[in-house]
Amino acid sequence: MTHKLADLGPNAALIGIAGSRAQLATPCLVLDQQALARNIKTAADFCRDHRIALRPHGKSHKCGTIAALQIEAGAAGLCVATVGEAEAMARAGIRDLLITSTFTQPNKFLRAASLAAQGCRLFVVADDPDMVDQLDKAAAQAGVVIEVLVDVDLGRRRNGVVSAAQAVAVADRIAASGNLRFGGMQAYASHISHVPSYAERLRASRACADVIMDVRSALIAAGHNVQRVSGGSTGTLFMDPGLGCYTELQCGSYVFSDVEYGSLDLDEMNSSPFAAALFVKVSVIGRNVEGRVTCDGGNKHFSAKETLPAFRILPAEGAIYRPDSDEHGIIELPNGAPQPALGASFEMIVPHCDPTVNLYDHFHVVDGDKLIDIWPIEARGAF
Repeated sequence: MTHKLADLGPNAALIGIAGSRAQLATPCLVLDQQALARNIKTAADFCRDHRIALRPHGKSHKCGTIAALQIEAGAAGLCVATVGEAEAMARAGIRDLLITSTFTQPNKFLRAASLAAQGCRLFVVADDPDMVDQLDKAAAQAGVVIEVLVDVDLGRRRNGVVSAAQAVAVADRIAASGNLRFGGMQAYASHISHVPSYAERLRASRACADVIMDVRSALIAAGHNVQRVSGGSTGTLFMDPGLGCYTELQCGSYVFSDVEYGSLDLDEMNSSPFAAALFVKVSVIGRNVEGRVTCDGGNKHFSAKETLPAFRILPAEGAIYRPDSDEHGIIELPNGAPQPALGASFEMIVPHCDPTVNLYDHFHVVDGDKLIDIWPIEARGAF
C-alpha cells in the first residue's frame, strides 16, 4: 500500500536509511516486522493444523496492512469491534468482516447495511429481538441480506443473551425477518483471557464450552442450523480447538503480544509462543534528579490499568519505567546506576496492546536497525 510521505509524520524521511531505528523522533510506536511475521505465521499454522478457522480481531491493530498480511497467511476474514472499524477495513480492501459488538443507533444500522450493499461479506451480532427488527429494516432499505450471529454471554455480564431461552428468542426473530439470515453464535469469554494459570484458564474455558454447547443444543432443538460458532482469544488460543465448540477463533493480540500476555503461560509447555513485536520508543529529556531520568512518554502514550511497560533492553538491571503524567515518564534507576544521557532512547514493550495502538496514527515498521516503512492505523478511534 502506497502512502504520501507528508501523511506519515516526522519520521517519514528516515525510511530505508541504515541505522534509522535509532534516529526516530519520539514518542512513537515501533513495530518489529520480523516478530510480527512470526506471530502471524504461528497462529495461522496452529489453526490450520487443528482444522479450525482463524478470524483475527482487527481491534488489536486497526491497520489495513496488517489485516491484509493475516488474510494472506490464511485468515478466513477479520473481526472488528465497531461499525467504524468495519468501514475503515473495507476501505483498505478487507471485505469479509464480523462486527463483534452490538450497536443500537439508527445511523449505525444504516452504515452496516451500506457496507453489505457495497459488496462486503458482513456478519453482525445481536442479543435482543428489538435490535434484530431495527437491523432488518435497515437491510431492507439497502436491499441486502445480512447474516446475524446470536451473541452469547459467558459470564462477563456485559452483552449477550444470558440463557438458552433468550438465544432462541433472538434466533427466532432473525429467522422470521425478511432481510436477515441466522448464521450461528458468537461466544467470547473475555473475562478469562488473562487468568494467570494455564490450568485455571483451561478449567474456565471448559466451563464456558459447556454453556456454549447447551445454547447450541437449544438452538438446534428449536430448528436453527448453527453453522458458525465464533469466539476465543489469544489467552485461550492453544486450548480452544480441543474444546470442540468453536468453528472459528477471534484472537487478536497475538500479532503484537504485550507485557500482559507475555507474562502468561499460553500453552501446555508453560511458554508464550508469541514474541513482543510492538514498542513505544521514548527519549530522555531530563536528568536533574539523582536516581532517575525523565522521558517523553507519559499517560498519553501508554494505555494500561496497573501493568507497567517493560524495557526491550534495560538501561540497568532493576530499572523501572513509570508513565508519570500526560507527557512524561520516569525511569527509576537502581542505586549506583549511571543516568542515561540526554537524548538516549529506549523501546518499551507495551502493557496492553489494543488500547495503546489507539493512541497513535502510525506504526513505524523496522527490520533490524532500519525503518523500512510507516503504516497508517486507519481505524484509530473509529466508531
